[in-house]
Amino acid sequence: MEPVEIREMALILAVSEELSFTRAAEKNYISQPALSKIVRRVEKNLGAAVFDRSSSPLRVTPEGKRIIEYFRQMQKVQNDLEAYCTELRRHRKNGLTVGAPSFFCTYVLPPLVSAFQMEHPDFAVKLIETNDAELLALLRAGVLDAGLTVEEDLPPELDSFVLKNESIVLAVPGANPVNERLRDFELGEAVMRDDALADPQLPRVSMKEFAHERFLFLKEGNDIRRRGLKICRDAGFEPEIVMELDQLLTAYHLAEAGLGVTFVRASIPCYAGLSPDLCLYAVDHPDTQRHIRAVFGRKTGSPALEAFSSFLKRSAAPQAPVHSF
Repeated sequence: MEPVEIREMALILAVSEELSFTRAAEKNYISQPALSKIVRRVEKNLGAAVFDRSSSPLRVTPEGKRIIEYFRQMQKVQNDLEAYCTELRRHRKNGLTVGAPSFFCTYVLPPLVSAFQMEHPDFAVKLIETNDAELLALLRAGVLDAGLTVEEDLPPELDSFVLKNESIVLAVPGANPVNERLRDFELGEAVMRDDALADPQLPRVSMKEFAHERFLFLKEGNDIRRRGLKICRDAGFEPEIVMELDQLLTAYHLAEAGLGVTFVRASIPCYAGLSPDLCLYAVDHPDTQRHIRAVFGRKTGSPALEAFSSFLKRSAAPQAPVHSF
């Protein structure tokens, strides 16, 4: 038996409802002879007559009743499938895929996305953890719609804007003797905010004070690693790197455990907790200041993307609620 097409099933169901080839043909915008030909072809294919044409009005045969029931079930499956696919398309149209490095995916984006979806419950948001290099590639490929990054050299085809300024500080194990002569420079909880750390009047320590320390650095490709190396080299020394790590939070906790000095983003203590076993310092170097940027892919004109962009701008404003950044 050859498969029965969806259109053929629909026409046979129409005839069974109207009990008339003429009325069924009119409602389906097909000629009566063409409809009769289709029904006979299907009946021949099935090996059973669906309709008793000798009666007036037209009647469904006993075999035809069972066949029509199967056709109704198959039509329902088809309708359910179409409805499901329509819903999928709606969610894709109204959805967003947002990517960012681990820190943003762990601490920054979850409360932001939650607040965004409270405002826009029809827009679904999917988060993908990635690194900065992969983030830009995924945006250009259209896999991601938006992302957060600290990269400065962004491809010209990607739209972006600065969300906020971010500070990088030096975390030093509390038991390290170097802290004794730097007590006047140690940062307290009151200034562990990016706006306060960007203040040019804030006392800053010279990186030369740490020329003989052991360092914990992130692995190649990380912006803080690049900046940290430049800060050390501009101070006239090559840092002794005793450990290279994937995650900034790991470096922070290992410094807390006394294993070495490390550069961290100033917001890490705000999320992980300000440790009594660490001393934090603002370093006298311009590379301790950088921008966090929102960057967007090619889905221009998307209502979800426009809403998310507007939401990020409001969240990053000075008067924004604490949960944002």
